[in-house]
Amino acid sequence: IVFTLSLVVALYWEFSGREARVHRQATITPAQRSRNRTIVTVISAVVLLLLPWIIGQYISNVVDQVLTFALMALGLNIVVGFAGLLDLGYVAFFAIGAYVTALMTSSGNLGMHQSFWVAVPVAVAASTLAGIILGVPVLRLRGDYLAIVTLGFGEIIRVLVVSDLLKPYIGGAQGITQVERPSIFGYDIISPQAFYYLLLAGVLLALYISSRLRDGRAGRRWMALREDEDVAEAMGIHLVNSKLMAFAIGAALAGLAGAIFASRIASVFPNSFNLLISINVLAIIIVGGLGSLPGVILGAFVLVGLPELLREFEEYRLLMYGVLLIVMMLVRPEGLWPSAVRRRELHAEGEIAEHEGIQPEPVQPLM
Repeated sequence: IVFTLSLVVALYWEFSGREARVHRQATITPAQRSRNRTIVTVISAVVLLLLPWIIGQYISNVVDQVLTFALMALGLNIVVGFAGLLDLGYVAFFAIGAYVTALMTSSGNLGMHQSFWVAVPVAVAASTLAGIILGVPVLRLRGDYLAIVTLGFGEIIRVLVVSDLLKPYIGGAQGITQVERPSIFGYDIISPQAFYYLLLAGVLLALYISSRLRDGRAGRRWMALREDEDVAEAMGIHLVNSKLMAFAIGAALAGLAGAIFASRIASVFPNSFNLLISINVLAIIIVGGLGSLPGVILGAFVLVGLPELLREFEEYRLLMYGVLLIVMMLVRPEGLWPSAVRRRELHAEGEIAEHEGIQPEPVQPLM
């Protein structure tokens, strides 16, 4: 049912939905547009608030996992989608946030028995500092070289976590257990429905930060940096500050996701922070649409939510996952919900000619 409805909606949007929306937006008045926006906002808020109690505990747990990846993907979207810096070791910041929270809140031998709300700012600060430390030595690297260095950074964190050197402090392969759950006004957040609201607040905060940065000076600097670093530097953009800012903010959001993840699972283990996590998060923003905020959320639901809901088809789940990625790259390389800039980059000439009825100029023969 889900696949059929998704296919019907996609076909409708591709053939007539987009044109109908553009025509409708061009004909309505500003007052009607404002009223429609208010109605959609109110309905969306009511649905989001009531959603976990409608879908039940199991699907709420799946949605929690989707929101966790969406929060990470929004941070990576700043680094890759906005600034164009390919980061393959992004899971390291997620692990740092999770381990710092676990060490501060655990009631076991390794814990400090602190509150979750005390641990979260420390975890975010630690992840941000790690992002800056990573950003300093790779300021002059680009493309594949940057990807290899960030991949190495992620592997260093993974090896340190499982090493015997740090085992007395962070538990080694046995991890850290007995992580305390957050509490608000004496109410312990334990159930998936309760964690849904905490994760939703984190995702909304990340969306707000990302949108403000994208539409501000930082976003324009990142866009220029993504297109051409040499031209951006020639125009007076400080490459060092711009790159460090992107790494730091992306790492901070990953640290926030890791902090909530550790509290939701009530334990952390090294196998939860392997390279596949970074690859999945990168796939989310590519499938959803590089630089697109709603595309990141949609990509998280498609690549994380659907595989979890299709656990009944265990033998074919990853096959469908792979087929979806291949089809996406062939049919819609700009993503499911691309940003306007990304759509223009990939389909500018063809869409403009088709929309305006311009016939392409005939190719003159050489002889």
